[in-house]
Amino acid sequence: MPTYKFKQVDVFTDRPLYGNPVAVVLDADGIEPEEMQRIAAWTNLSETTFLLTPTTPEADYRLRIFTPEHELPFAGHPTVGSAHAALEAGVISGPKFRQECGAGVLPMSVMDGDAGRRIAVEAPEAAFVKEYGDLADAISAALGGQVLAEPAPAAMNNGPIWLFVGLENSSAVAGLKPDITAVAKLSREHDLTGLAPFALLDGEPRVHIRCFAPAFGVPEDPVTGSANAALPAYLAHVAMLDALGDEYVSTQGTELGRDGRVFVRVLDDNGRAEIGGRAVTVIEGEIRL
Repeated sequence: MPTYKFKQVDVFTDRPLYGNPVAVVLDADGIEPEEMQRIAAWTNLSETTFLLTPTTPEADYRLRIFTPEHELPFAGHPTVGSAHAALEAGVISGPKFRQECGAGVLPMSVMDGDAGRRIAVEAPEAAFVKEYGDLADAISAALGGQVLAEPAPAAMNNGPIWLFVGLENSSAVAGLKPDITAVAKLSREHDLTGLAPFALLDGEPRVHIRCFAPAFGVPEDPVTGSANAALPAYLAHVAMLDALGDEYVSTQGTELGRDGRVFVRVLDDNGRAEIGGRAVTVIEGEIRL
């Protein structure tokens, strides 16, 4: 019975049982893709990852990322959490390294300071997909709260496809009571990974966001790196990027008791972004197949 090293890592936090957990299977070259999908469904976390030998000399390792139902080309918290696991296991070392994934080869970095270790990734550039201003009422009904019609909700693609919708304030984000069936239906009808309602805040953190992806088996994701990485591109699209500045912190997961923090650095006027955060290993052992 083959065994593989296994870690479960809480990401975008330095406290166990907070942030967003990811299951990481190390040295996973011997696992077939169908088995990877079965493992991801079994862990029942928002994502499970598999660390593999890279196929290009430009990368230090390759990562495959699975939700309980689908494989993703890129996702933020699995990327940060898997890098944390790889650093702990001695697979890679800092301060800079590169991850190969379905979205390409991504530059990453690790910084150790007085506040602890922070891992960051230059996320794939988010491409504008489509505006959905005509769906504001349907989105409001699905989310259980009034979203803003202006700026228009719009979908951005950086691997996952998130539909960004603005809300008036942090209380409106916290007060959402989504109809998960309606969110899943809306997502499937429009080829979306999920809905990402957010509000811009006056102080720090500067963004309060939630992410719902029931069509991918994730009713609400506790802390979502890909959405936080794509949000600056959406704000650039609607001419609101200057409201945030070049660096800021996003809060997510408080409604689920997870209280995550994502550090975002805007890299250009198009909203290309680096996202990062802290991580902590909670479970370590072996998985037997």
